[in-house]
Order: sequence, then C-alpha cells, then structure tokens
Amino acid sequence: MSTQAPLLIQASRFLEGIRYEQLPADVIQTAKYAVLDYIGVAIPGSDQAVAQNLLNWAKQRSWGSSACVIGSEARLDVEHAALVNAAAGHALDFDDTSWATIGHPTTVILPALLALAEQKESSGKALLLAYIAGVEVAHKVADLMMPETSENGWHTTGVFYALGTAAAACQLLALDQETTTRALALSLSKSGGIRSNFGTQAKPYHAGMAAKAGLEAISLAQSGITSSSTALEGVDGFIQCYASQALAEKARRMAKPILFGASWDLSTKGYAYKKYPNCSGNHPACDSILALVESQKITWQEIASIHCGVSLLGPKELVCHQPQTPVEARFSIEYSIACALIYGQITLDEFTEAKIQDPRVQDMMGKINMSVDKELEKLGFIGTAPVKIKILKNNGEVILLENDLARGNPEKPFTQAEFFDKFKACVKDKMPLDKADTLLDQLIHLEQIKSVTSITELISDLN
Repeated sequence: MSTQAPLLIQASRFLEGIRYEQLPADVIQTAKYAVLDYIGVAIPGSDQAVAQNLLNWAKQRSWGSSACVIGSEARLDVEHAALVNAAAGHALDFDDTSWATIGHPTTVILPALLALAEQKESSGKALLLAYIAGVEVAHKVADLMMPETSENGWHTTGVFYALGTAAAACQLLALDQETTTRALALSLSKSGGIRSNFGTQAKPYHAGMAAKAGLEAISLAQSGITSSSTALEGVDGFIQCYASQALAEKARRMAKPILFGASWDLSTKGYAYKKYPNCSGNHPACDSILALVESQKITWQEIASIHCGVSLLGPKELVCHQPQTPVEARFSIEYSIACALIYGQITLDEFTEAKIQDPRVQDMMGKINMSVDKELEKLGFIGTAPVKIKILKNNGEVILLENDLARGNPEKPFTQAEFFDKFKACVKDKMPLDKADTLLDQLIHLEQIKSVTSITELISDLN
C-alpha cells in the first residue's frame, strides 16, 4: 500500500500553501480569459428559463442577501446565488470546456467564488488564485478517474466541480488543513448529475447544483460535521463509485504524491472556448459546414443527404435529433448543420423556436443522420468530437469533410480580439455600450482590481 498521505490531505496542503506569486503567467492569462468568457455568457444566460426558474425557487429559500444575482436586482445568500449564477453561465451551453473532465469548470467554480468574494470584498488577485487552485485540484483528481467517469454516464460538470468549488472556496477563505479536508470529503458526497438529463433544464442545473454543493460542504465542515480523509480513494469511495474499483485500488497504491501545482492543468491542457452556443460535440462539424458555406461551394437546396461519422461520445451528448426548442437544439448535430446551411451562421440569434421550427430547417434535419465512425471509435472516449461528414448532392456529387478539432481549442486558439468580440456579442443587447466597455476593462485587468464588488455591481444592475 502507498505510504503517501490521503489524497484529500495532499490537496489541503496544496491549498493552504499556494500563493499568487507562484502562478505561471500563462496560467493566470488562461484564468482571466475564463473569467471574461463566463461573465460574457452568463449575462444573456441569466434571461434563460432555467436561470429564472431557479431564481424564483431560490428566493423562497434564501436566508441572506450578501451576494448578487447576475442580471437581477435580487440578492441572495452565497449558496443560492452560486446556484443561480452557475446555471445562468451554463444555460446557453456557451461556456468553456476542459478536456481533463469533458466538463465545464468555470461556470461552477467562479460563481461560487464571486459570491464569497463579494461578501469578503476580496481582490481580483485573490479571486484568480482561488479559482486556479480549485481547478487544479479538480482536474488532478479527474486525471485519476477519466474517461471512465464519463463512460459510466455521469455528467462530469456535476461530478468533479463540487470538489473544485469546495477547494477554491477553502483557499479563498484561508481555512486550515483539517477543515479543508473535511469540506473536500463532504463535497464528494454531494457530487452528481446524469447525462440522460442532457437536452433539458437539468443540465445547467447540474452546474448550479455543484456550485451550491461545494459551498454547502464548507459550511457543514465549519459547523463540525466530520468526514473521511480517504473519501476519495478509499473502499467504496468517490473514485470507486464514479469510475471503477480498479482505479480506486490504483490510487491507493500510488508511489508518489499528486503533483498539485506542478505541470498546471491550465497550462498543459488548457480550455476549449466555444465559438457557438451549443454542445461542444457539435463544434468541429459546425466549423466544417460553415467553411463550406462561406466558400460558396454548396447551398442547402442542393443537398440530398448528410451523414456524420462521430466518435464514441457523440451519441451520448447529441441526443436530440428533431429538436423543437432552443434547449433541445443545443444538443443536436442535425440542427447545427441545418442552421449553418440555411442561416449561414450559428449564433445566439439562431436559437429561437421560430428559427428551429422553420419548415426548411425541419426538412433539412430529416436529411441528416449520425453514427459512430469505425475509425473514430478507435480513438476511445474523447471529448474533442472529431467528425467525418459525407454530403450527397442531388446531382450525385459527394463532398467529404473531416475535422479533428474545433477552433477555440488550445491548438486552434482564439485571439484576444475573438474573446473580446464574443463578450461584446453576448452582452450587446443586455447592457449599455459604455457599461459593457467598463466591465470589459475591469475583467481584462482583473488582477489589479482591489475589490470584486466593482464587477458584481456591474453584472447585477445591467441598465
């Protein structure tokens, strides 16, 4: 058996000792873009039904008013504010993705930190440090469990980021090692989320659920609730239940400690940022079809049929084949392709019931089908969504397209201008231009902000 300290104690030691000055410049920059991206997508996301439904639910249960709600004059306690704001960030499926988890880290961890940081009037540096530390803990743990956790049907956003939230919040609050370890273990008992709920409001709720759960775990630990320091790798623990017994046994026998804060996950893996407001499983196909349309090599009227060969994750995520609503359309490769062909773009403006139910779109979706490609299947359970597309034209001509990776991945990164353009496009109808410019400037210089209340004030009152 391993002679190393339990994994949660290793994580607690890391969280207790990490300092902003130790962070590499590229890790800080990635985190700043992640914060910018989250704020941008959460502002329009706050109008979505799931965010409004959760806000109404939370108002009846909230016990405080120390934290803002994005896009609302309402104020809630930190746990319920985190719940609502996390769901808002994931409501449009436009937020960042980590390939460490095939999940969405920022929309869970950051809203919880914003709620706490607003209460504490923490600085931008303190927020960034806590966020980076929480992501590091969640992703190094995920390395012990992926892709099995996703293969087992779990929505990894809900599974890994209750832990990430608890870790980040413990760091921000400067909790001692014992309390942090208890909180991390308690967060593991509150993790969850099943992929069969994709295409419904339950998916963004999973993000909110995890954010609230991570904060609740801390308040429970501070109240004296005990937990096991081996809850992660122990028999019948988190790794065994969410991944496999074999991986749990492997973790128990590790000869070396986890290298938290070395080879930072945000540096080695980075994030995939979204160009389109839908499930990332669509994005390589979106890139390819839009490029074909923009080159004027095809029109939708010329098409007899389209087949999409996808990897193993495709049928697990892209579950809506004849969508009727915006929520369903975000999980439909058929709609993504039909949208690109007929409207020539895939933006927030295309995710309306009127555009989805356009007879041309509904007819085109019936000509598109998807199945696992034998070659792509050999790549295993990966999240990058490589695709092979075969287009049969009415005249018998065949067009073949392949795309292994969407734009927005570290290998095909957004430029700074693209981050700014996405942010401005997201908020243009939600807040005045001068206010949007002020918010953008504060987010660009986040490490210089003395109190994040200057940001939370801007995102709560959008007028």
